[in-house]
Amino acid sequence: MTTPRGPISRRNPIVAIFVAALCAIASCAASPAARAAGPCALVPNAHDPSEKILQCGQTLTVQPAAGTRWRPIFQRGHTLPTGARLDDGALLIEFHPSDQDHDFQILTPLAIAAVRGTKWAMEVTRARTSTLVLAGAVAVTSRPLNQYVVLTEGQGVDISPQDKALTQKTWGEARVRALLARFGQ
Repeated sequence: MTTPRGPISRRNPIVAIFVAALCAIASCAASPAARAAGPCALVPNAHDPSEKILQCGQTLTVQPAAGTRWRPIFQRGHTLPTGARLDDGALLIEFHPSDQDHDFQILTPLAIAAVRGTKWAMEVTRARTSTLVLAGAVAVTSRPLNQYVVLTEGQGVDISPQDKALTQKTWGEARVRALLARFGQ
């Protein structure tokens, strides 16, 4: 996991401790139902030991690809992050809503992906933001166009600054495999 301030890994233990403490503090103040989701922790990534996975009980898992720049977004009154800011790279997200934590979104320079419970991947480069849904449904909004599409399992969308409209489509097997390979899957 990497942020604009540096990687959250063994290379930067102070930032890792800060994020882990922030996640743990948020969970400590939670209601009994929210505490059942478990505290957030940075856990080792078996695919890439230099990167960490953000694991929040059974509710939320955020796995970055190597070199990804991202950070969780916290809001007062929520036990878990309410979203993540993805600046560059790719994230694989799995979210199962709870009574208190029922929304999660990924913010990128070109898009916002909002979900109510699913598994999906997002990839950001300078030229585009790509979203692929592996299970469930995700609403993806193009910031420049102020338009959205709802993607379901196997569907994806690419958003670039030159777009005149959003086009959702079923991604080919090779493209899906290439993206998931970034996460060791």
